[in-house]
Parts: sequence; structure tokens; C-alpha cells
Amino acid sequence: MEHRFTMLARQHGGWAAKWVSPGVAGVPDRILFLPDGRMFLVELKQPGGRTHGTQPAIHHKLERLGHHVHVVSDPDLFFRQFVDGAGDGPEP
Repeated sequence: MEHRFTMLARQHGGWAAKWVSPGVAGVPDRILFLPDGRMFLVELKQPGGRTHGTQPAIHHKLERLGHHVHVVSDPDLFFRQFVDGAGDGPEP
């Protein structure tokens, strides 16, 4: 899944940087940087997977700061909806 996501990021002219935060568990998996200043925080999950541990609290903290965390189980659908499309709709 992470390989597919990073490949799609490159195909769209972007970079899917892995977010590693020593001492802070639960940060999203990737920060997606795209042309024109677009950025997405992305948590990758297998289909049916859910956030766990400290992830919900960290995601909520980021939401309070105005940064939505996209929980993605289908990278292709995410790119169609949020990168190629209008950016609305349910999380893939």
C-alpha cells in the first residue's frame, strides 16, 4: 500500500514523505506534498483497518489545529477524489 501511494505521488509530481517523529507515537504515516502548495496528512490503513493506540488523539490534535488527517485504505481512490477531483466526498 505504501509503495502504491508513493508511486502515485510521484506520478502526480509530488512527494509522499514518511513522517517519523521520535518520541511522539501516532503521527500520520505520510505527508503528501503536491504542486501548487497542496499538502495532505495521510494515515494508510489496510481495507477495514482502523486507527489505534495514540493515533486518534494525535489526529484530533491536528484537526483542532486545522489540519485534516486522511485515513486512506485505497490510494487510487484517494488520488481520484482528492488530487484529481474536487476534493470532497467520503474518505477512501
